Amino acid sequence: MNREKEASSRVTKKSKLTLCVSKDGYSFDKNADNWMLNKDSNITFQKEILALDGRIIKGFRSTLARYAEELSAHHTSNMYFQFQRFVRDTECNKIDVPTLLNWKAALGKDHEWYLGALRGFLISWFDYGYDGITRETVELLESLRLAGNEKGVAIANRCPYSGAFTENEVLAINDELNRLLRDEYISLECYAYVSLTQASARRPIQLRQLKAGDLLQNTIQGVRLYSLNIPRSKQRGIGFRGAFNRLDITEDLYLILRNLLDIQIAAVESIFKLTLDEKHKSKVPLFLDVSYCRHLFSSGASITEILDLDVMHLAAKDLGHSLMNVFAKKQRAISERTGDTIHITSRRFRNTRGTNLGRKGFGVNIIAEALDQSDSQNAKVYTENTADTVQYIDKAVGKELAKYANAFLGRVIENLEDGERGNDLTAQIPNDNNEAIGACGTNDFCVNGYESCYVCHKFRPLLDAPHEQFLENLYKEKEQRLKNTGSVQYASVKDRLILAVEQVVSMCQEIKVTKGEA
Repeated sequence: MNREKEASSRVTKKSKLTLCVSKDGYSFDKNADNWMLNKDSNITFQKEILALDGRIIKGFRSTLARYAEELSAHHTSNMYFQFQRFVRDTECNKIDVPTLLNWKAALGKDHEWYLGALRGFLISWFDYGYDGITRETVELLESLRLAGNEKGVAIANRCPYSGAFTENEVLAINDELNRLLRDEYISLECYAYVSLTQASARRPIQLRQLKAGDLLQNTIQGVRLYSLNIPRSKQRGIGFRGAFNRLDITEDLYLILRNLLDIQIAAVESIFKLTLDEKHKSKVPLFLDVSYCRHLFSSGASITEILDLDVMHLAAKDLGHSLMNVFAKKQRAISERTGDTIHITSRRFRNTRGTNLGRKGFGVNIIAEALDQSDSQNAKVYTENTADTVQYIDKAVGKELAKYANAFLGRVIENLEDGERGNDLTAQIPNDNNEAIGACGTNDFCVNGYESCYVCHKFRPLLDAPHEQFLENLYKEKEQRLKNTGSVQYASVKDRLILAVEQVVSMCQEIKVTKGEA
């Protein structure tokens, strides 16, 4: 019996409704008091946790289960123990602002990193929509400037589990997003939602309100422009789709959303057994609640009467649970900061946009506008905490980060014939000096240069190719860019490529050592 079936067999019929699967493939019952997440990680709920208010323990279990499904067993266990420490220290029965402030004071500077470690978990708890954490608590957590585990290092906006993504993490996330769609592990709707969240930095409650007519295409002086009218939220006196802000988008995103809308319109016409005219097509939701539409049809609802309402739209919580959560569970992007699977939430995409704008020197008003915030007060955090948010990758750092970043996704081959296309000479990939560096594992047409091959999962680098020389050249180019511009951000544009080549060089060295050639 395999480990998943073995774990499943210990679950009662009643609790199968709460069965979850950890990132390592171990089944566990969310409502049980013992979770086995992998061979080395086991969580046993202690009496202090079990004594919490029922609403709190339910929210805690649900959040911890999401972590177990999306992140490593080690990190999930760490969150359990950090929360248990909090409960034991405070003897609390609820999580609120006074309790957290008292705990912070009791911890002192040397140990307030305990709260820093737990902060991302508590924020995610609120974002997931589970009971137990209030908005006031989250606002406090986001405003606190805490000392890190390494004394004196501020972690505001730098937490690798709840703060902004690094540029390398964004590239890794996008690689996974494209892979999962290409291999049909996620739907176009899931792909569109994650892409739109990343591109717009808007809240789920705003994106759920989008309709077909909000996607716009115009031609001005021969130039085709694309935009999206995004409904505003948190505006006093404004109801469903009561106010909008226009956002310019790329042609790629426009085409993704256009294709999704074609599918949604077809679904509405199929469910309601009719053909919509252009006016009614423009009112079809971008994110359609298909099951509820079927219910509306069976109950005799008139399509012309409900298209203006929100009933056909997915709820904001469903965007998180059905779309973002699906991607978060299936993606395998690795953070170069932690060596762990990247924790994906809508809030992190939003934080990333604000942090990047702050890093570039934009003021609070511009950042607030980019995040569609009416009050610029909340945008100040992005201008006040930009120090040390960029890790400069040089030779010493790159070699270490490459172990965790997982930027290279292919496999090393000794000879051309070891690749998928055998002795096909057209599979051979040359560098600028016309030296063979590897083989392409696909017959797909590609116009990218050889540099992009290193971050492609179909690349098969040759064991004895001059990868080290290429890596040396990349570091020299980076130093020259920094010298010419003084911009760390511009100098770092090829960092993911550097990490991928570092990984190839390391893998080649390991193979040679195994063969006794090094």
